[in-house]
Amino acid sequence: MRDIHVSIGLDRGGDPSSVKVVMGFINQEHPNRLVNTLLVAVCPESKDKYPEVAAILAPQVAQLLRLSYTGVVVGGHRRAVRVFFNSDLPAIANTVGHKGHSASMPCPCCLRMKCPTEAHALLDWESGTLQDLDYTHPPGTAAHLREMQEAYGGLGQTPAELGLATHMSVERSPVIVVPSSQTVPLPLHLTIGITARLLRLAIEDVTQECGSVDGRQFAHRLAATLSVNIGVEPVPYHGGNFIGRYCHTIASRCGEIVDVLRPLVSAPRLTAYERAWELCRGVLSNLNRAALIPPAEQARFKADARAFFRLFQGSFPWLSISPNLHMLFAHSWEFMGLWGSTGLYGEQAIEAWHGFYNQHAPRFTAETALLSCRKLVQTMALSGVASEALR
Repeated sequence: MRDIHVSIGLDRGGDPSSVKVVMGFINQEHPNRLVNTLLVAVCPESKDKYPEVAAILAPQVAQLLRLSYTGVVVGGHRRAVRVFFNSDLPAIANTVGHKGHSASMPCPCCLRMKCPTEAHALLDWESGTLQDLDYTHPPGTAAHLREMQEAYGGLGQTPAELGLATHMSVERSPVIVVPSSQTVPLPLHLTIGITARLLRLAIEDVTQECGSVDGRQFAHRLAATLSVNIGVEPVPYHGGNFIGRYCHTIASRCGEIVDVLRPLVSAPRLTAYERAWELCRGVLSNLNRAALIPPAEQARFKADARAFFRLFQGSFPWLSISPNLHMLFAHSWEFMGLWGSTGLYGEQAIEAWHGFYNQHAPRFTAETALLSCRKLVQTMALSGVASEALR
């Protein structure tokens, strides 16, 4: 049966702050464009923790389930519907009831442990940790999420009663059950995070070899190089990091950064740092591309991601592999191999809606924040053109 891929995601941002819920339809050209997505809901929330996420998504869950169970009829033929979830990592964790970064199993997509501990030695041995590259990682399953819905909802149990080996860091009732294979591995947020990490790594290298004073001075020179030579500036959203296209610009012109670093660190560290940017360019070129990736390029993406991981562990041993980096090293190439792309399913549309809202905020002013959100949703619903192709 032919199927339709639907993405659902949410993110908080804007001024005033609100949470936007965006639905995308992957079976079309340019699925991340604003006009090819639906702004499902806008909620005047300043937080996106579990209680807020559960309340925001509650009205949509029944409709998503109905789509998944019954499919849709297109041109007289019924098609299956697959629901994908794409957001940042905290939103994904909250949606499936996962505890998040601080959990013993910090990845919402698999059962790897955060780091080896005596208390959970058996689970460390069975599941591996985020610091392991070659260990086969057991995935989280939809069946387990349904069990947790029943345990926390129908049976009224608590995480303490279930124990880590049973709840696997899913410590609240999942809002939506989406298989881990249909959880999108954050291509936009990974791009932003990796770029920021490599820039900080240059400062750490100088600090380790030359001391904290030289490290601070280098940080100022690095900021000047980014602004003047490369022509990029951090933005107030995304936590003051660089936006996606600036990250690609930095990667393509990383030689400017290496030249500033060259007189301050030893040759082996400089070579390793230059190699990290080289691998990063290869990874980012396919991670964000909103197109089906040919098998040969998928294989190269996997090889570059794993080489990037080994380089981090071998040349920069003080670095710990975070859940975000783990998503890149362990899950992004798996997702790409299964569905053909990560960029097609990415969270760019959600960020585009944030940008649209910020740019046109004066059009949606009202007496209260709730009425302002309502006005935005109504305007977007009325402005859509229901062409035959869109139907």
